[in-house]
Amino acid sequence: MAFQLELRPTPPLQLTPECLVHTGIARLFVTGMLVQGSGAPPEQFGFFIPTATPLPATAPEPQLLAEASLMTGIATSISGNFPFGVEHVQATYLPDPRGGTDRWLYLSGAAHVGREIRIGYRVTVVTG
Repeated sequence: MAFQLELRPTPPLQLTPECLVHTGIARLFVTGMLVQGSGAPPEQFGFFIPTATPLPATAPEPQLLAEASLMTGIATSISGNFPFGVEHVQATYLPDPRGGTDRWLYLSGAAHVGREIRIGYRVTVVTG
C-alpha cells in the first residue's frame, strides 16, 4: 500500500527561553487500493517538522520529547477487528536530505492507518 502525508503545523510556542513546542496535525492516508488485515503490523511514518529551525552540525542535540495522539480514523471494512492508532513515536535531529551540514527536527513512529487517520503531534525542544 502507498501512503501519503499532509501536514498542518501551527506556529511554535516559546514557553521559556529554553523550551520551544512544535505542534500540528498530520493526516496519513492510503492512495490506491487498500488491503487491510486484522493482524497487520503498523506502518512506519516520519516527517521533518516544518516549523523547526535547523540545528548546526556542531551544536549538541537538545532534549526532545515527542508525543502523538489519534484524533480521527476512517475505516472501509464493515466487519473485522482493525486497530487504529500510533505507537513508537520519537523525535531526533537528522541531516538535511538535500545536503548541507545542518540537522533538522524529524518526528517518526508507526501507525495503524486503515483508510485514513489524523494525528495530533507535539515535539518539545529543551535546550541548555
